[in-house]
Amino acid sequence: MKTQSRLATALALVALASLAMFGIFRWTRPVRAQDTAPPQVERISFGMVGITRGQTARISVANISDAICPCNRVILTFRDSEGQLFRNRDGQPIRKEVTLEPGQSTFLQISADALLGRDEVRINFRPVVIVIPPSIPDTQAYPPGPTIPTLEVIDNATARTTLLYPGVIRGFNPQPDPPLASPQ
Repeated sequence: MKTQSRLATALALVALASLAMFGIFRWTRPVRAQDTAPPQVERISFGMVGITRGQTARISVANISDAICPCNRVILTFRDSEGQLFRNRDGQPIRKEVTLEPGQSTFLQISADALLGRDEVRINFRPVVIVIPPSIPDTQAYPPGPTIPTLEVIDNATARTTLLYPGVIRGFNPQPDPPLASPQ
């Protein structure tokens, strides 16, 4: 009787261990390898800006690299205070995606006259510039070419720039290190 009890206990333990092992291995996810690291996307930040009737906002981006290197893909958009893309009267997003060769520039603009409703006097927005470097494996060691963004607010009547606002790369500290104290 003791032998049967021990045998039943051993079988129960083996069955429990088998179920546990089956459960552990059944719920693991397969691993997928990646040949190259994804390109580091650079997001250039601007704060909120507003324009009124008779004004146009223009995001300009220039690839100032002089080297013959792979080009950067650039995405230009305007977003509202909730992060939603601006849309034109047809409901299409106001967005531009272009590949900039060294020395090339592009721009995207919105006019307050085209976007404001009758009772509105001001439209607030945040320009967004995303720079995506090429995903060529040999170029992963090189940073993307220098891409310089600016935002202009233009007076439609005079065609003069009333505001020029440079973008800031996230994580960039424009202040140099403090000078070392010189011994006296």
